Amino acid sequence: MSKLIFIILTIVTSFSLLGQEYIMFHTSYIKVKDGKHSQLRSAILKHNAKYHNGDNRPKAYLWYVDTGPKSGQYTWAEGPMTFSDKDKPLTKEYMRDWQANISPFGEQHSFIYMMRDEEMTYNPENEKVGKNILLKRIKIKNGPEHVEAVENTVQKIADVLENTGSSQARRVYRNVFPDGGQEIMLVYPFNSWTQFGNGTLGLPDGFQDDYEEINGRGSWKRDVMDILSEHSHGVSNEVQTMVEK
Repeated sequence: MSKLIFIILTIVTSFSLLGQEYIMFHTSYIKVKDGKHSQLRSAILKHNAKYHNGDNRPKAYLWYVDTGPKSGQYTWAEGPMTFSDKDKPLTKEYMRDWQANISPFGEQHSFIYMMRDEEMTYNPENEKVGKNILLKRIKIKNGPEHVEAVENTVQKIADVLENTGSSQARRVYRNVFPDGGQEIMLVYPFNSWTQFGNGTLGLPDGFQDDYEEINGRGSWKRDVMDILSEHSHGVSNEVQTMVEK
């Protein structure tokens, strides 16, 4: 596939997604100032309840980042939403509340618009938000051949989850405005940390065996490990737990 054709297809796909219903979240990280965790949590929860109750604006949620390079920080996410929601200007009261009650305790950074890819997503119970999630980020190398290879791998995992009737959801999001290369984010909701004891990090216990039963012996290494090694800049793992009252 030539680079010109790849660019055209990407543009067409983007407009197709935007012309129909889609699920998107606007997310950012918040770095705590001077260890003011309790003050920051309280201020954001009050802000969300007042300004993001689902009527005036899309709902907003707060997660604590337990693992990864940004562990100890928070993730704030607004959604599900559409781009039309961004056409509604923030009120002066909204901005004053954030500046006066949240900014003294936390610094917001790294804004991302995450749009869900329904084809690569496996979401058996049709849930949109998880209280506990494992977020895997895949930074794809530049070039259509790299994007195609990684997407094929992500799709094959979804196919096996579906073929085995797994109860484990795996939602796939794209960074709508990638900076320096395509990025795919895999979101695995979970109920208990005990599931990480099987070493699969998000996928069900015995998933590798299920994968190779469907795709052939050695296919896990060939289709997943080798592809991600050759076509991506690696995979990061970030556990986030929702902050509630």
